[in-house]
Amino acid sequence: MPTTLPKPIRVRDAAELYAAIPHLMGFHPSDSLVVLVLKDDLVSMTMRVDLPRPRHRGFLAAQLEGPLLDQGATEVILVVVCAPTEHIPEELPHEPLVTALRHGLGGVGIDVVEAVWLPSCQKDAKWLCYLDIDCHGTLPDPRLSAVAAASAHEGNVTFESRAAMAAILALDPPEAMERRSAMLDELMTNSAEPDPGTELRRVSDAIDAVENRKGPLRDDEIVALARALAMPDVRDASLGFAVQARSRLAERLWLELTRACPAPERAEAACLLAFYAYQRGDGGIASVALDAADEACPGHSLSKLIRAAVSAAFPPSQMRALAVRYMDSARQLLAQSSSGRSQP
Repeated sequence: MPTTLPKPIRVRDAAELYAAIPHLMGFHPSDSLVVLVLKDDLVSMTMRVDLPRPRHRGFLAAQLEGPLLDQGATEVILVVVCAPTEHIPEELPHEPLVTALRHGLGGVGIDVVEAVWLPSCQKDAKWLCYLDIDCHGTLPDPRLSAVAAASAHEGNVTFESRAAMAAILALDPPEAMERRSAMLDELMTNSAEPDPGTELRRVSDAIDAVENRKGPLRDDEIVALARALAMPDVRDASLGFAVQARSRLAERLWLELTRACPAPERAEAACLLAFYAYQRGDGGIASVALDAADEACPGHSLSKLIRAAVSAAFPPSQMRALAVRYMDSARQLLAQSSSGRSQP
């Protein structure tokens, strides 16, 4: 899952770069291959995949080629994060994988300039290089790095694991979900066809209320917003709020609704959460949100589109440009809503 930082951050040495990985990813990786993409002496993107089984090494190299070439990558650093084996330091874990990736990526013009093994990304973890037996070091405290400070300044949280990150999307209690599902059934069965402009206004007002709202959304508010986002025009127009100053407030609302909405309506909020997270460079949250969307509504069309863009390492800047187009749709719907409310 690709991740980027919005602004370049200077690091002093290799150890500080490797210590920055949890903050680049949004969580502490384990049993992972992390790919740091270099462009003009900057880490332009970070990708993480699970360590493959031996028979899948060649497939992984082919899988990485497309996104890296699309990014114009010519140089990468590979970081293997996993537990040590009894053969260290003479033989590092997953050494055949590094060899396969060097050959596979090198064949398409992508140079592996460094490859490193880490037992973890915690303070004092000792790292070793695959390409030079004399290359090794110890990680500084990741919490004190320049990247950690920049990430915190942006309001990002670094989780101890991907599982801990996914836990922020844990559903509300089953009895609450069943109650809201019944309320949604009644609302959609017994009410008139809603107006998209009015429903988008409801969503926009809910975003404005996030900062000063005391306590969680009420059941009736959750149900009304779930129905609003179930309208494709309203959901798609809501993508446009990502380029507004209140983008992070909107993202907080999508997070709350992803926890609170019953399936399949949960998928709409989860897709919005994934889009918002990815366009600001947080591939980790985008990944777990897409998993939530797929669980709530397998085969969901917007989820498939966003996942395809993320898997292809579609630049976050281009996602933001896409959001600008949706903002035009949002303005039109909101204008219709305002016009309707002003009529006698």
